[in-house]
Amino acid sequence: MKHFPVFCGILFAWAASSYAQRLIEIDLTNQTAYLKDRGRVILESPVCSGRPGHETPTGHFRITDKDINHASSFYGFFGDPMTKQIVVPDADIYKKVPPGLEFVQAPMRYYIQFAPSIGMHAGFLPGHPDSHGCVRMPERNAIAFFQAASVGTPVHVYGRPEPGRQYWASRSFHGFGFPHFAFFGFHGPSPEEQAYKRNRRAAFDHFDYVWDAKERAIGREIDALEDHEDRAEGWRKEELKAQIERMEQVKEDFENRRDAAKESLKRQWRD
Repeated sequence: MKHFPVFCGILFAWAASSYAQRLIEIDLTNQTAYLKDRGRVILESPVCSGRPGHETPTGHFRITDKDINHASSFYGFFGDPMTKQIVVPDADIYKKVPPGLEFVQAPMRYYIQFAPSIGMHAGFLPGHPDSHGCVRMPERNAIAFFQAASVGTPVHVYGRPEPGRQYWASRSFHGFGFPHFAFFGFHGPSPEEQAYKRNRRAAFDHFDYVWDAKERAIGREIDALEDHEDRAEGWRKEELKAQIERMEQVKEDFENRRDAAKESLKRQWRD
């Protein structure tokens, strides 16, 4: 039995040495994370790093904490507690909660912290840097990193994202809006709701394009009449003045018709 403590010490030293050889590298340029063991890549994952203004810090760090069911202390969304619908997908603790809604902390499962309030965790990848500084990865990859890395494992973050470059995106990404999956029972808009909002936005954009063009045409005509009036004399000046007054009335009538048409469009789209 006297050799047992020695054996345990050797085993502990071997295990510590094994983990000491492990290193996480996060390449921001290629939006990829690697777990290396003695220089060999044993895990690799696409990631989503911090958006402009919330860039993921670069440098050499170490894992300081792990939490399988972590939630953000600052960021989340406003949801309707009755319908469990996500209403405002990007919120923080400093924003006023709208009436009837509640603030829900953003889930950050399989969280591996390596800098103050910065860590790796499971999350949505839209194909470009989009987080508030953390490093998101697909959940199955986050689980693998969480299980393979330990507190004290070195983390090296380097590079910078390339503006305009398309990176790996989660399959549920639709190019806009909030991802359609549950967060603490809350859910984002369905594909049908997203299509409705797309069509609604297109209808209002077309309305503004058409009516703005008409309004600019009336404005140009009034400007031309006023320019002629400035240079005219006698009866011609009075005639132009009368024409300007008539065009001002046309403009007022046009604005009333536009307001009525806009209200009709809103009723059509249940706005």
